[in-house]
Amino acid sequence: MACRCLTVLYFPFSLSTPIRILQSHRTEISHASAEFKGFIATHPGISAAVFVGRDGNSIIDTMGITGVYVGDRHYFTEAQEGRSAITTGIKGRISGKPICIFSAPVFDAEGRFDGVVFITILVGELDAWMRGSFIPDMQGLVLCDAKGNILAPASAVADGNNGVLAKVSAQLMELDDSGQTFISSAGARMVGASVDVGKGGWKLIYFQSVDKILAGYRWQTLSLILGALCAVLLVMPFILRFCRSIEGPLEELTAYALELRKNDYAVTGKLHSSKNMPSEIRILFDAFTIMSLRVTSKIKKAEAESLNDVLTGLHNRRFLQITGADFFQNALAFGHLCSCLMLDIDHFKKINDTYGHRAGDMVLQGVAKIINASVRQADLLVRYGGEEFVVLATCADAGQAEELAHRIRQAIAAHSFMHEGVKFAVTASIGVAVSDADGVHGQLVSADDSLLQLVIRADKALYAAKAAGRNAVMVAP
Repeated sequence: MACRCLTVLYFPFSLSTPIRILQSHRTEISHASAEFKGFIATHPGISAAVFVGRDGNSIIDTMGITGVYVGDRHYFTEAQEGRSAITTGIKGRISGKPICIFSAPVFDAEGRFDGVVFITILVGELDAWMRGSFIPDMQGLVLCDAKGNILAPASAVADGNNGVLAKVSAQLMELDDSGQTFISSAGARMVGASVDVGKGGWKLIYFQSVDKILAGYRWQTLSLILGALCAVLLVMPFILRFCRSIEGPLEELTAYALELRKNDYAVTGKLHSSKNMPSEIRILFDAFTIMSLRVTSKIKKAEAESLNDVLTGLHNRRFLQITGADFFQNALAFGHLCSCLMLDIDHFKKINDTYGHRAGDMVLQGVAKIINASVRQADLLVRYGGEEFVVLATCADAGQAEELAHRIRQAIAAHSFMHEGVKFAVTASIGVAVSDADGVHGQLVSADDSLLQLVIRADKALYAAKAAGRNAVMVAP
């Protein structure tokens, strides 16, 4: 059974909440499973949420079936390579209906692969998304994947073949956003266009019969033809003007579609000839306009969610992986050193066990605010995972970085937390590592490798701080 995996995840379903649940409760599977079920209950469009361990066996499944081996599935192998994926063209093992699988890798606190989280969506649910994003009564509008499998609307998904996905014709797959006319397999004259809505090949295709578009003008055409038989020279200018009333709007619509693609779906075109434009073409123009607004909004929202931690409001580990190397390289380029502070809240599990997870979340939020208030605006602060935070900061020497670490540690220790009338305090251990002026210990390596080595050294220093009794700062040699 063929499947197609997209390499980007700007879709209307987010995996950030299940991943956050796992990061907070990885050692408490029963608690994480309960929160997975709560997540499903508040997202009716999602049929199941699953966590698969690094060995390929399912550990959490909201449908109640665990211990299933999926290590040979494409989305699992993609996750092992650190990639998210969208899988289409398959049927659910229980429903027997076409589904989409949205998956993303999970990493432990050491940055090692810890498994994959995925959610399953009945293909029919994409119909609601598409109808909410585009004109609801648009006929001839379909969403398909790169192999031509129809994903929406629901009325076109299954073709009566035991739930197997129906496909669009090869002619429709060859359409582009410039708009084309063609002859269908039934011999009908058609006009259509398509727009890519994802880097993995998903397409929104619109097609319509030319006869239907021109239906409102047939009586005019007949009158012109009869008049032309009597006075060809007299009627010819009117025929040309009539043809232009159709040709002009189509050319403008083609130019507008190209402009949308050029500007990443930002609406910059204007409708100049709306007075003479056939209503069907004007509806198509409006559909492209609305589509560009909705697609742009959803892309921006998905990108923002993928880089931010929902609980603390800080950037997340993925943001560090994307921007950290540039920060490191820029620090050296301006004659500074780059320091990495890795912070871990001491005995955080005890806080959860004693006061509850709501108190634990409050502590994470409070510590995030304290650290954010202690660093400069130009520094890079992220929630690294669980109760760990990472700060990248420029400095003149290791002493300056150590001073910053002590300032943060003291600010955390001096802060009091209040939960249900109980006052308590927390401490933190911090590991510090500082680069050389030309990289890490004089080695000429890439900025990505240099940053990775810096983080590893800071992590080792953090363990040394914990071994020294916690509430301490240790600087890596």
